[in-house]
Amino acid sequence: MKAMKKLLLTTALLVFAIQFSYSQAYFSYFQLRELVPQTQSLQPAFIPKGTFTFGLPTAGFLAQSDFKLRDLISKQSGDVNFEVNFDVMLAASAEINTISTDVTANLFHVGYKTKNGAYSLFANARASIDLRYGKDLMEFLANGNSNRIGAEINLSDTRIFANTYHEIGIGHAHKFLEDRLTVGARVKMITGLFHASTAEGASGTLYTNEIDNSWRVSLQNATINTAGLDLLMNSDDYESNATSSYAMSNQNKTVAFDLGAKFKVLDWLTVEAAMNDIGTINWKEQVRNYNTADTTVTISGIQLRGLENSSDSFKDSIQNKFRSNETQKEFSTSLPMKTYLAASLFLTSRDKFTVIAFNNHVFKEIDPSFAVAYNHTVNKFTFGVLGSYRGPQNEVNLGLNLATDIGPMQLYLATDNMLISNKPEQYSKMDFRFGLNLMFGYKKWSSKSDAVDLDSL
Repeated sequence: MKAMKKLLLTTALLVFAIQFSYSQAYFSYFQLRELVPQTQSLQPAFIPKGTFTFGLPTAGFLAQSDFKLRDLISKQSGDVNFEVNFDVMLAASAEINTISTDVTANLFHVGYKTKNGAYSLFANARASIDLRYGKDLMEFLANGNSNRIGAEINLSDTRIFANTYHEIGIGHAHKFLEDRLTVGARVKMITGLFHASTAEGASGTLYTNEIDNSWRVSLQNATINTAGLDLLMNSDDYESNATSSYAMSNQNKTVAFDLGAKFKVLDWLTVEAAMNDIGTINWKEQVRNYNTADTTVTISGIQLRGLENSSDSFKDSIQNKFRSNETQKEFSTSLPMKTYLAASLFLTSRDKFTVIAFNNHVFKEIDPSFAVAYNHTVNKFTFGVLGSYRGPQNEVNLGLNLATDIGPMQLYLATDNMLISNKPEQYSKMDFRFGLNLMFGYKKWSSKSDAVDLDSL
């Protein structure tokens, strides 16, 4: 139970101190997919312009929230200290809220272009935390059960999915139909490192009797599956090199796929689709399952007057009503698949408009976000602006991106919300991707653009 308490505490800190959202779109970064090799992670149907590409180690992160910073923390008039105010957060909550973190480090990327396609070799380290919860949970945190006497508090919408893993793989993209169709695929060997998730169908409710104020608590499938966390939380129980050995190689392996396609409908119109992270991790090593048996119990309270350790007595009284245990059973989880749909209109060989839709399937829901983007190329610079709409949060953001080709060196950066630098407390999203590539042999493959100038038609 000690490890379980640490797990719950760590989860709470991550959720309420970081507060990131689930719409991990990377729209501005996606818009560089014709230029930057690392965008293969979003669109596998990528063929570079240079013969040989070497990507230096880079990193990217995305931070979004259902709460703006001013909703998350506040301070009383005349007070210099900030605090988390659950009443303010309750007012900002939707009926269903989904939040997450997403961090990706590209360890290396090597690409080689052929006459009709391209090959790539890559390695990444990735981490994400996704949380889904209903407004009832925030109501309980803000007011306890005081506003639900004679009614039920439903916590069944609460789910968590945290994943850390590294991947190494190969990719190939090939052109068909006289170069009008490009199809790409990536095969990845994934090694799972750290994981925590609630079991499928986990649910819980709390009913307060209006006559005697007793609680009726019901739990079903109340299991939290973890892997690797005991190694982190109880490192003193293991050999000094246990963590590094586990991180380098373990039995939590699987094969996953990324698929993508682009089709040139007309000389000035291209449509495309991509499905990323298709696969399932089988968690076999360093597995811990924290289980509470399906039960419905009534808690009427206990007599605390005269007891020296009243808080401990109350805690023991609650714990004794539930049958909990810890097991080490293997389990499997699907990777949080992500999909993109896009249509690009080339006004000239240097000007492109794109409409993009994105959906994260971590909780098997369809609630997409959208973006409209414009990119322009001048000399060795390509830059763009982008407006995005996050469906789940009904929020509009303004982004930008930039990619350069200065000799063999390429520098790129992208963000979906450039306004956060002005008044960060008014926004709930922050993301940034940047990197440096070495690209050789561009002139060998450069040719006159297939895009046409509509004014000439």
